[in-house]
Amino acid sequence: MDQSKSTDKVSSESQVPLPRRGFTIEFMVGLFALVGVLAAGYLAVGLGDLQFGSSNQYTLYAIFDNISGLKKGASVEIAGVQIGDVTDLKLDYPAAKITMNIHKGVQIRDDDIASIRTKGIIGDRYVKISPGASEKFLPENGTMVETESVIDIEDIIGKFVHSLGGDKDEEEKS
Repeated sequence: MDQSKSTDKVSSESQVPLPRRGFTIEFMVGLFALVGVLAAGYLAVGLGDLQFGSSNQYTLYAIFDNISGLKKGASVEIAGVQIGDVTDLKLDYPAAKITMNIHKGVQIRDDDIASIRTKGIIGDRYVKISPGASEKFLPENGTMVETESVIDIEDIIGKFVHSLGGDKDEEEKS
C-alpha cells in the first residue's frame, strides 16, 4: 500500500505547472517573424508602386512626332516642379503616344504645350509642360494635342554640315 501512495504523489507532482520565466523563445521568434512580415509589407507598399484604394494621380496622354531618348519613369514638370511621371511609351503610327500620371492637385489646360527636354547637356529626357491661356482643363484620360518633339542635336549638326557641303559644291561649280 505504501507503493501506491508514493506513485500517486509522483503523478500529482508531475501535473504541477512550471513557473513562467518571462517571454519564451517561441514567443520571441513569433514576434520577430511578425515584425519582419510587417516591415516587408511596408517596404512593398511604401517604396513600390502598389496602391490601395483611390489613386492620388490621374492619367493623360500626349502625341509626339519623335520621343527619342524618353524613357518610362521620366519626370513630367511645370516650371521645374515635378508634377508626375511617364508610365508608358507606344507607337501610334506614324507618331508616338506617351502615357503620363499627373498628381490630382494639378490641372492641365487643353492648350498647354508638352515638350521633351533634356536635363543639362547630356542628361536624361523629361516632359516639360508650358502653361497655355485656356480656361478649359483636360479631363482624366484626355490627350494633349499641343506638343513639341525632341530637338535632336545630331540632326541639327548633320543639317548644318550638309548645308556647308552644299555651299562648297555651288562655289566649285562657279
